[in-house]
Parts: sequence; C-alpha cells; structure tokens
Amino acid sequence: MRIVLTRREPLDSPDGVSIFIVALAQAMLELGHRVQIVVGAFESREKFQRLLSPRTELPIIGLSRTPLSGPASVAAWLRAMGIINRFRPDLVIHSEAVPLPLQGTVVQIVHDLERRQGALAAVWRAIRRMSMRRCHYVVASTTELQEELVRDLGLPGDQILRIPKCIDQQSYACRGLASRERAILHAGTSPYKVPEATIGAFGALNDPSVRLYVTGDVTRPVEEAVEALPEPIKGRVVLLGMTTGARVRDLHSRVRVAAFPTRYTVPVASATVMEAIATGTPIVGSSRLSRDVLADGVNGVVAEPQAEAMAATLKSVLDDDDLWLRLSAGARQRVRHFDADRVAKQYLELAGTSEPKGTDEPRRVPARRSSAALSAVPLPVLQTLVTAGAML
Repeated sequence: MRIVLTRREPLDSPDGVSIFIVALAQAMLELGHRVQIVVGAFESREKFQRLLSPRTELPIIGLSRTPLSGPASVAAWLRAMGIINRFRPDLVIHSEAVPLPLQGTVVQIVHDLERRQGALAAVWRAIRRMSMRRCHYVVASTTELQEELVRDLGLPGDQILRIPKCIDQQSYACRGLASRERAILHAGTSPYKVPEATIGAFGALNDPSVRLYVTGDVTRPVEEAVEALPEPIKGRVVLLGMTTGARVRDLHSRVRVAAFPTRYTVPVASATVMEAIATGTPIVGSSRLSRDVLADGVNGVVAEPQAEAMAATLKSVLDDDDLWLRLSAGARQRVRHFDADRVAKQYLELAGTSEPKGTDEPRRVPARRSSAALSAVPLPVLQTLVTAGAML
C-alpha cells in the first residue's frame, strides 16, 4: 500500500505531532508499505535527526526550508497536491493539514482544539468543518477530543473515530527501580506545559537529594522560576535546553517520576506523556491531561499544579517504593494502547476492511464518503482555506 502523511507545520521540531508522525511512518514502513511524508517546512535533516532521533531513514518532502504563509503557502500546497497524486497514494493521513483533493482514502486527524479560541475562532471552526467534510474519515486522538468535536462542530458521534497517537516502543528502555535516579523530569517549556509550576513544586518539595531535569528552550519564565528557588535547591535544577531526542528518551527511563502540570483547553494525548508511559515512569500530572494517557492511581497520580499539593504528590512517588512499583507496572500495561504497530494497523484498516481488529472495543466505522465529492473542491475555496490556515 502507498501511504502519505502530511503536516502543514514544520516536522523538525520535537513536538507531539512530529513524534507521532515519525512513529507511525516507521511502523508502516516496517509493515512493508511505501510511505511518503509531505510537510509545509523542513529545515534540515541534521536538525530532524538530532531532535527526533528516528530509528529508520524516512522519506520526507519539505515544501520549504522555512515556514510559509499567505500566497507562498497556497502555491506550495498546490504544488504538494501534484507531488502526492503522482505518488498514487492508497491512504492519505492529514495531521490537521489543508484538505487537498487527493487520490486514495483521506483521513483527517484532530490532535487538539486550542485554535478554536480567540479572535479567529470562528474562522478556524469554519476551516475545520470544511476539512472534515472533505475527507473520508475524521479521527480524534483522545476520548475528550472525540466528545468535544461532536459538540463543537455539531457532527453525529458515529462520524468521528477515536484512534490514539502512537510512539515507537522500540526506542524506549524500561528500567527497574534500583537503576533509577531520585529525580524528576519536566519535558518541554512551552507555556501550556507550565514548567514554572513544576519548578515551584520542586522548591516546595525542598529535598536536596532530588534533582530536577527540564528540557526545552530556556525561557524567561523558566529562568525566573529557578532564580526564585532557595540556593541549596537551585543548584539541583538542570536546564538542558533543546537536547536530542535520544537524550530525552534516556532521561525518561532514568528518572523516578515525570511531571506534567499541563494546561489544555480540551485534554489531549501528549506524546511526552506517552514517552514516560513507554519507559514505565510514573506520572504526576494535571487533570487537563487526557484520561486516555493518565489514569489516576493506575500509571500516575493526578495533582493540580499548585506548589504545595504537587510537591506532596511528587514526594509520595519519590519515597514510596510500593506505590512506584504499582504505577510503573500500570504504565507498562498502558503503553500497549499506544504501540505504533498496533495504531498503524488501525489506520490501514480504514483503507481496507471496515471491521477493525485488535482494538479494545467494537467501534462503528462511518460510511466512506465518495471520492467524487471529495475531489470537487473549487480552487478559490482551496486557496482561501490554505491562506486562512496559514494565518492561524
């Protein structure tokens, strides 16, 4: 089977969608399929290799070396339409990309709904609704997104499938308690990841035997949060910056707990949370993480991001060996839901049979929309969608 994965944003940044695309593409290649990745921007393979650390060589077509907007974005994606159709795909999987009229079965994945907020919310909702109607299947990556899409777009519930994001399990080690450092990992410093909450909780924990690792750009809020810590504790914080994907994976397997005081409008499946799950590392996270990835008392503990409350929860996971072993075992069980091979087969079934195999429960697959209807996208409409999407 010929498969195309697309993304409008750059691929060479280590965010959750990039981690998902890499894992899914590798799994499909290893299942014997031909894969092509088409993205709006791709700065360099060296940067991609360093930050994402894929196991295999992936065929990537970048429409530009830098992010595009306006007319340049329209021209690039019209060019992409020709590139993709010449590949003659059987299956096209968009990660919220432009709804191009393409050959094969077209799947649109919704990874989050953050852009429905703000001044351009109505425009983004219209674009999303149009893209939903121009594909064969709509997939939500979490239960909460599936439920919210039904409310937000007014679509029937059986028109939206739920297939989780995935990770490449082969890339992660799962170490036992004896080889773990008394340390906490906070992965990512984007505002919605609220790194200052973890740093504040680390200060409230006030335990010189514990180290805190923080990955991601060292932003001003991160620096200020570290500066506010007491001197003996301040020296136990390690700011790693934008380190390699391999280093982040290794850290997940070596620390005793991963902290995720994440703030989402609608809970999503964070790939960094799934990385912790893949290494058997217990999670301390906010209630804004999807219940698909954080089950309270099973693979982690839910704690709201107030310093004292979060510190108390971190202390329990750091100090209670029995609790740690139970949560780690829960993580090792849960990671099977996000295995790339398993998730890849669910997508492949959309281009073949309508009866999914290997899922936790039966799920109704919506009737496939006709290819004729999908291809009938007037060029001015397509240009408007691309241009508006580039502004958001």
